[in-house]
Amino acid sequence: MPAHGWAGWPKLWAAAAREGKGRVHPAVTAPAAILRLNTELLLNCLEGVDDGAANRAPAEGTNSIAFLTTHLIDSRHFLTAELGAPLENPLAGLLVGAKGIADVASLPPLDELRTHWNRVAAHLAIVVERLDTPALAAPGRRFPGSDGTALGMLSFLAQHESYHLGQVALLRRQLGFPAMHYRLAPREPGRQGA
Repeated sequence: MPAHGWAGWPKLWAAAAREGKGRVHPAVTAPAAILRLNTELLLNCLEGVDDGAANRAPAEGTNSIAFLTTHLIDSRHFLTAELGAPLENPLAGLLVGAKGIADVASLPPLDELRTHWNRVAAHLAIVVERLDTPALAAPGRRFPGSDGTALGMLSFLAQHESYHLGQVALLRRQLGFPAMHYRLAPREPGRQGA
């Protein structure tokens, strides 16, 4: 089995800490690990799925894989903006005023969504790794179960992402694809990601 895509991060952080840079705040370790894992797991969920299947909802009133993937990308853009490091969201115009899948006329192809996912994942990884105590204690959007701090918001949104990732994995099975796997791709040279 290939080396885990995220398994090397602790060693990189330790090396950076010895050099006096790149220390990850201990409070961020768990949400950052979840976000890194989710980065790979969404890509695993999309593996082998074609655009037709990705846009098909298996039952009336349910979301499609493409819609949920778009929502996850948008949520990561929201999080980076709330943490003070916005990244231009190429899907923002698509989702203006949308409350659900019925409000979106069409969605980008999966290859484009993968590109957007990888881009925001790399950006988010850097943003989260640079959070310090004042940034984590700063006021943040209040979500269910959060304490109104940036750390509470980050923790909720990591859970929110995992929830929707589970939906994508279930939709994949309902559409007749094999179950999502937990094999994590090794990082290509120069590739970053949460």
